[in-house]
Amino acid sequence: MKLVRDTIPLDRDFPFQISEIILNNENSHPDTFHWHSYFEITYVRKGRGRYFVNGQEYTMSEGDIIIFNNVEPHGWSLLEQDMHLIVMVFAPEFIAEKMNFFDYEYLKPFVERGSNFKNRIGSEEPVSHEIRKGIREIKSEWEERREGYPLMIKANVLRILTMLIRAYQDDSKSDAMLKEKKTAMKRLEQALAYIDAHYCEKIALDDAAAAAYMSSNYFSSYFRKVMNVSFSDYVTRLRIFHARELLRDTDRSVTDIAMECGFHNISNFYRLYKKHVGRPPREKDTGAMDTKSEKSINS
Repeated sequence: MKLVRDTIPLDRDFPFQISEIILNNENSHPDTFHWHSYFEITYVRKGRGRYFVNGQEYTMSEGDIIIFNNVEPHGWSLLEQDMHLIVMVFAPEFIAEKMNFFDYEYLKPFVERGSNFKNRIGSEEPVSHEIRKGIREIKSEWEERREGYPLMIKANVLRILTMLIRAYQDDSKSDAMLKEKKTAMKRLEQALAYIDAHYCEKIALDDAAAAAYMSSNYFSSYFRKVMNVSFSDYVTRLRIFHARELLRDTDRSVTDIAMECGFHNISNFYRLYKKHVGRPPREKDTGAMDTKSEKSINS
């Protein structure tokens, strides 16, 4: 079994795409799993097949919907001659722009997995009809490109995400647990604000934990659980994110930008930048964000 990374470039200013594809014996690779650095919602218009993700196998047929986050390797195999799919993908910043996590709630179906979570939404489920309707409307807006289509697309995507939140709400959680979670999220927001204000400095886990009024050990564990990334990786990604913007929008030297963004070892900056963005910092940044640049800045 091979694991490969998808390469769908998403526009930097509107990191969203929707397309209709046909899977058949010629373009199918059942021995290959793939992953990508964006979120995906796929609607099966016709045909049958099996999807494999997170150790689960889902038999998919007409009307079914399946969702993947930006770190889940997944694969499929055909059960009929072909499958017709509408595939909708978008980067996290399409919902929560430039590390602003106040819109984080919309991404919960992708990054928070409650006890009742499943990747597949069957055609028989009540919410499935509304999601299919929303996807069809989005596809129409995408193809016709009428005035204001980006706003209409985003409004429909947010509506679909809200329906997913309701569908995946774990009713077994008590009001007290939900209140505790909301309080903890509020505390984490304070830590995120602290990190955003001090990312260019030497920032310690203890400092961020103190901003959230948590112990360092608890904060480290909770931060990873909620943000799906460690504290140190988050700080690195934030620094790289801002460095990339400065490199693209200014003529300043790489060294000056690296220093301003909290990197005091230039060789280390080059190594991390290439790791996260997919190219050296001196290489010309294209306007559209390619999948390499999305790899970890947006995850």
